[in-house]
Amino acid sequence: MSEEDFEVLEPKDYAPSKDEVYSHSTLVMSALKKAMENRSKEMRDGYENIKFDRLGNAHKVIVLDSRQEFIESVEALMMIQERDYDSKMKEELEKIEKELKEKHEDYCEKEKKHWEELDYNIVRKYNFNETFYMEGWLSKNYLPYDKMYIRDQVNSYTKIVSLIQQLIKRLGEYKKEITET
Repeated sequence: MSEEDFEVLEPKDYAPSKDEVYSHSTLVMSALKKAMENRSKEMRDGYENIKFDRLGNAHKVIVLDSRQEFIESVEALMMIQERDYDSKMKEELEKIEKELKEKHEDYCEKEKKHWEELDYNIVRKYNFNETFYMEGWLSKNYLPYDKMYIRDQVNSYTKIVSLIQQLIKRLGEYKKEITET
């Protein structure tokens, strides 16, 4: 984690000033900016590394999964923006949610078939390495279905960001609110 990822504030800066007013548009725009920044990064798996300092002490370094960071930032944006959804936006989101659910179910079926066809010794090896078959879940190790589903999620959430930008343009009220403050 770099110093750019967070900002240390003085305790007096945690509360808004008396004349500062809550601004929904500012909150939406900052969440949208964060989602777009996360999407502009390379989409890659997270991993752990062990690094040694000069004294030979081992330190675990965790590199976050940038795909999950993007997905979470879009979910936060959706939570903030939800009150402004119109019927068109709700309809589009339902389509995307339905497509993702169908893809997840399809990948789960493929994984189930894969597990059923595996040799007993391979299954034991997977189990020894903490990879198990659980109905309705995708295994994170050895099999590609989890990664394929995350790729589909990233693509769907990219569409959602685009839809939210279109919604903001349709609403047009953010422009007024930003210029008033």
